[in-house]
Amino acid sequence: MKITSENFIKHLKKGKEEALQYVIDEYIGIVKAVIYNALKSYNDPQIIEECISDTFLGVYENAKQFEGAQEDFRKWICTIAKFKAISKQRKLVKTVTFYEIEENSNATISAEEEYILKVSTEELLKMMSKLAPVDCDIFTMKYFLNMKNEEIAEHCGLTKAAIDNRLYRGKKRLQQICLGGSTT
Repeated sequence: MKITSENFIKHLKKGKEEALQYVIDEYIGIVKAVIYNALKSYNDPQIIEECISDTFLGVYENAKQFEGAQEDFRKWICTIAKFKAISKQRKLVKTVTFYEIEENSNATISAEEEYILKVSTEELLKMMSKLAPVDCDIFTMKYFLNMKNEEIAEHCGLTKAAIDNRLYRGKKRLQQICLGGSTT
């Protein structure tokens, strides 16, 4: 059995490991780019490699759910990669954050400043959890993954104007939450 670009989806849906290997060989570049773009600020190749592995495992486990042609597969695998990166980002934000100080820099972060940064991030995440799930995802993509509004719009299947609008309204809502005002 030879796996080709015409039959790899069929074999992947059947759970054939050869098809998974074909997918890895064909799509490793784009998956690595998507994940690296999202997680590069952590400057940790192990985190990126782990997320890439999780992406291909997710593709293999969810292949039966894929519907579409070969052209749609690229979008589908990129979507999985983005969600895996966002998920990894959320897990990393919840863990203890270490701040890297460049060797040639004389700047130091005091314990108080480090605590304030950590608490601010945690509080922001708590406030964001009060937003609608789609708005929470949009804020995560915008402010934690540094994605552009156009990329977010494409990823969410919305227009750029809708993303701009959701970000604006979300900021207003977060202000109300922060000031103890109404959350509805």
